[in-house]
Amino acid sequence: MKKNLLLSFFLSCSFLLAAQAPPNDNCADAIDVATNEVVSFNTTEATTDGPLHLDSPCPSSDNDTLFRDIWYRFTPDFTGLADWTLCGTADFDTKIAVYNAGATCPLEDGDLLTCNDDFGSCANNTSRIVFDVEAGQSYLLRLGGWGDTAPGEAGSGTFVIEEFVSSVANDFCSQAIDIGLVENYQFSNIDATTDGPLQPNNSACFGFGDPNVQADIWFRFTSPITGSVEWTTCDQINFDSRLAVYGPNVGCTPTGDQLYACNDDGSGCSFYTSRVIFSVQEGDTYLLRLGGWNGDQGTGTFDLQEIIPPTPPSNDLCTTPDSAWIVTAMMADDFEGQISGSNSNGTFDQDNFIFPNAQCFGTNTAGGEFSDVWYWINTYGNTELEIRFYKNAGSEGASFYLDMYDACEMPVDTNVITGSCLYADASTAEAVTIVSGLPAEPTLYLLRVTTRLTTQLPGDFFFFVIGEITEPPTATKETFPGNYQVFPNPAGDRLYLNLLLDESANTTLEVFNTLGQRVMSERKGKLHQGAHQFNFDVSALKEGVYFLVLQSDQGRGMVKFVKE
Repeated sequence: MKKNLLLSFFLSCSFLLAAQAPPNDNCADAIDVATNEVVSFNTTEATTDGPLHLDSPCPSSDNDTLFRDIWYRFTPDFTGLADWTLCGTADFDTKIAVYNAGATCPLEDGDLLTCNDDFGSCANNTSRIVFDVEAGQSYLLRLGGWGDTAPGEAGSGTFVIEEFVSSVANDFCSQAIDIGLVENYQFSNIDATTDGPLQPNNSACFGFGDPNVQADIWFRFTSPITGSVEWTTCDQINFDSRLAVYGPNVGCTPTGDQLYACNDDGSGCSFYTSRVIFSVQEGDTYLLRLGGWNGDQGTGTFDLQEIIPPTPPSNDLCTTPDSAWIVTAMMADDFEGQISGSNSNGTFDQDNFIFPNAQCFGTNTAGGEFSDVWYWINTYGNTELEIRFYKNAGSEGASFYLDMYDACEMPVDTNVITGSCLYADASTAEAVTIVSGLPAEPTLYLLRVTTRLTTQLPGDFFFFVIGEITEPPTATKETFPGNYQVFPNPAGDRLYLNLLLDESANTTLEVFNTLGQRVMSERKGKLHQGAHQFNFDVSALKEGVYFLVLQSDQGRGMVKFVKE
């Protein structure tokens, strides 16, 4: 019995010793560290006592702190830049902060000098800070993990603080070189480190397996104009570049959500060089970040020049499509009734872009920038359509994808509607597809023509849509001056209306239940001839059958839909 009690006593003591907080758990107990000293640490049993930093440059959340923080004091023996690094030397997601020289405990939010959560491509989301120091001044250092409360990050590792001397003058954001509008500006990012933020949710500029601008260098541009500028390395360098613009008027180092504009591979630029056009306001300051994909480094020149931005095509947006129409096979054979277009200078929604149909695009959806234009078409009840696609003279080397949509951001179901995508590559003069499985009633669809600018050229084109029925069937014509379709039907929380007006019309949209009671009404005013798309929040409607009524000066139309 005594042996058991004694054993329990020693086990309890061992547990208490193992669970003991580190000696520098509190700010007031900071441990002094010296230049070039390799320091081992463990935050597993630490508490959190540092201040919150609501607007820090390295936030974890709205209530920002460092989880399970421990403290050090660094008094440098040099004046210049100090490099405090845990890069790849800790086994958890670290977060570090440096406080102003002379700041004392307890610290306040305003005492923060700088901080870092995840540095560049450091393994395990570890941290690194390069900061200005003055010899003989003392700086409190705070080391913890990502998160505010349990289960935040904690663990062990080592760090070192060294004097930082880079061969690249503007290696870090804090060392950004001030520039104005320039031409043939010489630069090198050889031997540069990576200190800018990751951009994991932007496949347009940060795709192909690398969500960062590697080996980045920095410039600070205060615009002397209000308008647009073009920043370009296009055909002027010897490596695969990436450009990122942050701002306006943000400090170092910017966060990912402060990205203002970017480009990976510029349209028509060889060797994956870059070009980005962005709007500026006179007096505003923008941080320019230049680096490479997947660690690429090199030398060259760039231009930063005022520019009149190219005008996108009128049907650049899904919400402003041009009209397409159906012709007979004989007309197409004689090249009569063609639908012409161009996606040169087209843009795309990089946050919501849907890659072309895999039937013709394949599975290479790792990233890239695109240029697309849009068309409306009414099938007039054709259950099968032929699409013939051609390139104009001067665009023989261009490449195009054409695919079909029920509505913006809603591609057709390719298991039902087959052949709904074609691809005209750089060596193809004509591309043809047969679209089958279309409904027997007249239905509106969107056609999108797009080019992957990363590796292809946009250009001018024309195409024919061929079917047996080339006019609206008489039995389906409405007194309302146009064609319309609701989608989806049955509807969930939102109901979409695709509307193609034959002429300009004052239009009111109303929803009635089966008792004839009006439950929704929207006055749209005078709508122009052509395509329109509207969507309605029908989440408040009970399940059942409803009628959408379209009213104009010229007539009235109605369509039934089901609310699930």
